Amino acid sequence: MQKFRKALPSVISLVLAVLMVAAAELAHEKEMIFPEITAIAIGALAAPRQVWNTSRLRLLLTISACAAAGVGIVYLMPLPLAAQIPIGLVVAFGLITLSGTEFLPAVSACVLPVLLGTRSPIYILSVVVMTTLILGVQLLLEKTGMREKYAFCPVEPDRELLLLRGKQIVCASLIRLIPALFHEIFFIAPPLIVGFAEMSKPGSKLREKAPATVGLIALAAAAGCASRYLLCVTMGLPLALAAAISCGAILSAVNAAKLYFPPCGAAATLPFIIPEAALLKFPFELTAGYAILTAAVFLFFGERPFASVRKIAAIIRR
Repeated sequence: MQKFRKALPSVISLVLAVLMVAAAELAHEKEMIFPEITAIAIGALAAPRQVWNTSRLRLLLTISACAAAGVGIVYLMPLPLAAQIPIGLVVAFGLITLSGTEFLPAVSACVLPVLLGTRSPIYILSVVVMTTLILGVQLLLEKTGMREKYAFCPVEPDRELLLLRGKQIVCASLIRLIPALFHEIFFIAPPLIVGFAEMSKPGSKLREKAPATVGLIALAAAAGCASRYLLCVTMGLPLALAAAISCGAILSAVNAAKLYFPPCGAAATLPFIIPEAALLKFPFELTAGYAILTAAVFLFFGERPFASVRKIAAIIRR
């Protein structure tokens, strides 16, 4: 019974992700696939305790507003991608700050439609519906005593936080400038920006586990691309089956490592909305992009330069 209670949240997370992909495939609407939902499932269900400082209502409102803002930027601001990305980051981090939470995956909800040029309201609807389902399951598990309740403490937007957000926006925008100019969007995939933002917070414990987070991103991207290529492209099997394998693999990995790093969940689902021709290069570009952002955290966010260089060298050796 104890093993069942422990595995149930991950199983439910997997079922919801697969149902989302299956619905998108049946409806022929890829905009219905919201990769960050797997990340939210990891942080809100699979993890023993919610990993973000937020309430359910604020989480839903923040991610919904960010999704609508991302689609709005594409629709109302026909600018080059290199200009749209900083705007998306400013809007997303601004909405998160105004919400008084630390729910950083909302950044992905805003930046993803910008990168993909999404104008469809179906994307916004998918974000709202899938997030509501995840939160509903979380509430049910709490009511039945199968999950620990999270005590939300609102975050005051003081000077230190505003400076951090500004630094995160500037750093991410500069690093993403060249890939944006050449439209190599996988180097700037939204989950990577979320991981960067999580790790660049003062005192983030993820810095101590940086090599493991890089490994999870690489594993997730490879699992997603391999399962889609082998099962869907080569064998003609349903996309949902490939999603079940890739999402199941990454959920097993985070549970085995006891490292509940939500961006890797989104990285496992992203391969189901990218062009088929990009499947072979996607894992390499995603991993390289995240490695660069990880290095930037050690170089520019609260670390002494020479100590940071030594840490980056240690990560590469591992």
